[in-house]
Amino acid sequence: MDDAAGRVALIAEARTHPRITLLEGWQAADLLDVGGKVIGALARDPAGRWHRLLAGATIIASGGAGALYGLTSNQPTALGEGVAMAYRAGAEVADIEFMQFHPTVYRTRAGYGFLITEAARGEGGILRTPGGERFMPAYDPRAELAPRDVVTRGIYAAMRRADSDHVLLDLTHMSRERIERHFPTICARLREDGLDPVTVPIPVAPASHYLMGGIRTALDGATSLPGLFAAGEVACTGVHGANRLASNSLLECLVFGRRAGFAATAQLDQRRRGNDESQIEPTAFERALRPAPLVLHQAWRTDLAATMVGAAGPLRDGAGLRAGLAELERWPLQAASDNAEGLTAANAALAARLIVAGALLREESRGGHFRTDFPQQREAWHAHSVQARGRQPFLVESVAPALSMAHAAD
Repeated sequence: MDDAAGRVALIAEARTHPRITLLEGWQAADLLDVGGKVIGALARDPAGRWHRLLAGATIIASGGAGALYGLTSNQPTALGEGVAMAYRAGAEVADIEFMQFHPTVYRTRAGYGFLITEAARGEGGILRTPGGERFMPAYDPRAELAPRDVVTRGIYAAMRRADSDHVLLDLTHMSRERIERHFPTICARLREDGLDPVTVPIPVAPASHYLMGGIRTALDGATSLPGLFAAGEVACTGVHGANRLASNSLLECLVFGRRAGFAATAQLDQRRRGNDESQIEPTAFERALRPAPLVLHQAWRTDLAATMVGAAGPLRDGAGLRAGLAELERWPLQAASDNAEGLTAANAALAARLIVAGALLREESRGGHFRTDFPQQREAWHAHSVQARGRQPFLVESVAPALSMAHAAD
């Protein structure tokens, strides 16, 4: 079953479950809390009305932040909004600078990213500049078979030299039978776009693929805020380190999703289910629910992506990160209540700030984070970085144990 079919099956199952209520088309904007404990979320319904959704336990499972970079293998809605909501509420965010880029993603005519499997290079695919020059052997002796992050940086460097937004993945020296036998899905999808990989090299570029960091959680999904859990790509459990291995994202979806569900249910049983709404502290967005100026034009996603690729893409340096952070600090972090797109942009801009700030803080290269001004690993940075609202960033040896102890004492 492919990803799309899996999503369809899951949604269909959820719709028929007697204990699940789906609020389709709603927009979550902020978390609600009483005395530092999260008790639900502030959300906007499709008609534009605002609601406080109270809960004995709240789980964020909003996915990663790949869409901040424009070209991505993620869904276009993966803008890091869950990370932003948790951070604004006071939750700790860990390792947010570690974004994994897949080296070979094709941009469809509709503008979406379609991942070209690494097996295409394993079968003998050759990477060339738009002018036809093979470049990977000069970048790494393993050429196209180098690790994912090395190939990504090689492609990105070649794109910069050629002043191009892509390179070419050439399979045309292989037989039609071999290409179609090994890559039937790729052939079918590219031909839908009018490109035949048997006769024409595939234009590809590195694209954001997986966020190793996110909301800092214990091994049961508990965050640093009582009442709040996180699971999936929005969470950081530490299991991926600085560079996720292929398919290990199933850990986040299945293992930690299940653990978070059980832990949230156990907490729900232990706590009073009702909450006095009068004690809820107004959220940042609720305080801003009034007409407010917001400079936001139609191409804001393109502008944000350009900033992120330039500042915190596969190749980073201090000057670029500082310039990117200065640009992001001009983005509004609040919006008027009737501006749904503005609310999305505000959360996306905050998530982007966290990524760039984390990358600027980490003065080394490790895993998915590569700085040309600090190209080597440094032992002083052999640790997890943590950011939290109102506090200076700090390092920890492990993502989970301290949180487990903190919640045990709660």
